[in-house]
Amino acid sequence: MVEEGLEAKVERFRAGLREIERAVRARTRSEALCCGVTVAQCHAITEIGEAGELTLKELAARLGLDASTLSRTVEGLVREGLAARTPALRDRRAVQIALTGKGRTALDRIQSTWGDICAEMLRGLPPEKSEALVASVALAARTLAGCCPGECGTGGPGGRAQER
Repeated sequence: MVEEGLEAKVERFRAGLREIERAVRARTRSEALCCGVTVAQCHAITEIGEAGELTLKELAARLGLDASTLSRTVEGLVREGLAARTPALRDRRAVQIALTGKGRTALDRIQSTWGDICAEMLRGLPPEKSEALVASVALAARTLAGCCPGECGTGGPGGRAQER
């Protein structure tokens, strides 16, 4: 059997990524926009929860976003009582962002919901296929995070792969 050409592989890969994106978008809509918050807020809550607390600049780097764009999302989290801002000890001009009790509850719901979604998907596969899928997704995330930093927005958060 002749190996498939690169162009055909690229097109199949892109088509697969688009299908995943559509499925995730449809699932987030059916899950009340990521457990009652917007998708952007969902990502911010997850990153803040993982770190404990972050400055806006650190959060922007982790999410691969501009700080001015992200500030609106953070403002919404603060307004809804999901996050709090406190002066940073290291730099008085910066503020630390941390989840409140309500924000930690939202994080728990998000983690539980997405854990259930992923478990449901993996249970539908034979064990060797589910292991290969997990490894492949991690490899794709790491590869995409380093593909073109600063050029196409896929440089990722600080060059690290996101596992969500």
